[in-house]
Amino acid sequence: MISDVQFYIYTILAVIILSMAVGFFTNKYLLMPVVTFVAMGIAAFVLPNFYNNLAWEPLLGYAAFLAVLSFVLTMSMWVVKRNRKRSKENRGPNETINEAEHKKEI
Repeated sequence: MISDVQFYIYTILAVIILSMAVGFFTNKYLLMPVVTFVAMGIAAFVLPNFYNNLAWEPLLGYAAFLAVLSFVLTMSMWVVKRNRKRSKENRGPNETINEAEHKKEI
């Protein structure tokens, strides 16, 4: 496995940020988990060719972990966006205007 902790921190942060950005801007929620697993899976088979102390098995497991993390993030974003859209539809335009006027008074 890679002994540098920065690699793990950077990859986890990148997956979190990219998963949220792709889900928010494109509405293609399963795109990022698939891309994450494919890209990290390819890296799991390529990196051991350049480093003697690496094996592909742990790197592929880490790729699966990142894909699951990305899947959980994107599905939670999907649920939040869906519930938010439904609550806006249920409120109606008059309630939204009344809430805005009430906030101006305060």
